[in-house]
Amino acid sequence: MARARIPRTAIGSGALPSSKPAKDPAEVRTDLIKGCRTILMELQGLDFPRSDVRGYFQFVVKPPAGVAKTFDLTRARTVVEQLVSGQEEAVSDLEALKAAQLMLSEIWRWRRRGGGMDDETDRPNYLIALESLQKIEPEQIDRITSSLLDNLPITEAEKREMSSSVQQAAIAGINGAVWGSLAASLLFLLVFNFVRSS
Repeated sequence: MARARIPRTAIGSGALPSSKPAKDPAEVRTDLIKGCRTILMELQGLDFPRSDVRGYFQFVVKPPAGVAKTFDLTRARTVVEQLVSGQEEAVSDLEALKAAQLMLSEIWRWRRRGGGMDDETDRPNYLIALESLQKIEPEQIDRITSSLLDNLPITEAEKREMSSSVQQAAIAGINGAVWGSLAASLLFLLVFNFVRSS
């Protein structure tokens, strides 16, 4: 009785096993969005609401581990804004989605370890997170904010009212924005304040 012949390609032919097929981009996108959504819910439960997530991503300057240092963080910021405002169908940048998930995970791990929980000031959580994770020092923000406000010809009440907006501009300045754009932001705030009061 003749034995069945085994093809050489199956055994001993030196053929490499077929590599795992690449995951479908639509499936990757769905998984990443689901992961981001889960982290956002977890952060909500850790008293780090979506408004703080927005604030953090607005001023973040350093990408997390696993993301190229040259990566444009405005892409991740755009993705997070789409997720937070319920526009998931608009998310199309997979690389930015991966970066956003890594950054959200970084905040989540920090918060789970008690990050910012014992802070007794009335500063928003995102500022505390920026100080801890991005190494932005509060003195830098306070010093720039007060020096800008001290030079303005406005009342103390108006300075208090404008301090929050100027503080945000100060963070942007620390994050690498040129002083010219910081001055332009301040000028805009002054004009806006003047127009509103007249």
